[in-house]
Amino acid sequence: MLNLRKISKSVGGRILFEDASLTINYSDFVALVGPNGAGKSTLFNIILSNDTADSGEIQRDEWTTIGFLPQEGEALGNETVIEIATGKAGALQDVENKLQKLESKGQIECGEYYEAQAKFDALSDPSLEAKSKKMLRGLGYNESDFDREAKEMSGGWVMRAHLARILAMEPDLLMLDEPTNHLDLEALIWFQQYLANFSGAVLLISHDRSFMDDLVKTVYDIEDKKLISYKGNYSAFEIEKENRFDQRLQAWKNQQKEIEKNQEFIDRFRSVASKAAQAQSRQRQLDKMEKLERPKPIRKLFKIQFPQPTRSGQRVVSLKGVKMAYGENVIYNNLNVDIERRPRISLVGLIGAGKSTFIKMMAVEL
Repeated sequence: MLNLRKISKSVGGRILFEDASLTINYSDFVALVGPNGAGKSTLFNIILSNDTADSGEIQRDEWTTIGFLPQEGEALGNETVIEIATGKAGALQDVENKLQKLESKGQIECGEYYEAQAKFDALSDPSLEAKSKKMLRGLGYNESDFDREAKEMSGGWVMRAHLARILAMEPDLLMLDEPTNHLDLEALIWFQQYLANFSGAVLLISHDRSFMDDLVKTVYDIEDKKLISYKGNYSAFEIEKENRFDQRLQAWKNQQKEIEKNQEFIDRFRSVASKAAQAQSRQRQLDKMEKLERPKPIRKLFKIQFPQPTRSGQRVVSLKGVKMAYGENVIYNNLNVDIERRPRISLVGLIGAGKSTFIKMMAVEL
């Protein structure tokens, strides 16, 4: 489906990666990981033809359709949720304009045209609206929200509408940049189940370890300007990466010992007539030796220590008969909660259900 061969890219004189190769086949589920600034989004843009590599080759099946979800959605006009989810809010027109532009240039026998035509066909599918509504419901929308103007809603809900459009198109390759950022627990569970049964391929950037552990089969790690492939989910990747680091570190230490041993022999006997030939031979060996670089230590998790608070009483928070509303929108009515010292509590619920409101009431910010 997709092959990147010996791709190199520099930005502002800084090399992001060089001689990077990546292969994605149908039904693959691949995660792209690396520290912030390593080049993950840049690699996405190269695949999407929004950026160009300094060198290397990109091969893609001509009729492969790609559905891309960025971290942030486009600027909003007066389009409704369902118009975004069906592509009527710009996406279909953009593809049609691209086809017309390529046709005017006579470029109708190229991969770019074939891909645009496949995307146009998907967005023109008569059943697309029904599919889009199904995706919207799965992502937490109510039927009454479909005809609302998207600008009335939060950025997280708008991103869900864009995600619904991409899923309804059923592309061959889903490219997702932090897709779980705007999903609550129920929507996340639905989305995860959907992807588990998705027949296409997925290329993912995410910081959600649990999400990757459940779905990912291959991890590509951008490390030290290289793109390194690991089989398995994210936890398996971490273990294998540490094993590889230990092996590389040991190989470097062994070579350093060999270099020191030979250098000591050379320094000691280079002026001794009976040993000079051996010293010269060892010097030639050192000169020809391919020197290993000391591997960079694996980044460790931050350790954060919180000051020990003053010991509280047994009952920390008590809410009795609490009502909370924003205008006519009642969030809580006759709410009764007791929280005692030392429990660990998870507060879950749909977006807008009142989780942050509950926290702010306890913190006396509301």
